[in-house]
Amino acid sequence: MGMIIMLVVYLFLGIYVVKVGIDNSKNSQHTKEILSELREIKELLKERG
Repeated sequence: MGMIIMLVVYLFLGIYVVKVGIDNSKNSQHTKEILSELREIKELLKERG
């Protein structure tokens, strides 16, 4: 009985770790997009000034 409970707990932990990993990769993608936009804005400001 205890073995089944441990397997279920490990399964949920595994799912949680994968979900956190996917969220982190999405966040890093958003960060890269934001940095790219900031670089473009910086270039536009240099051209105007």
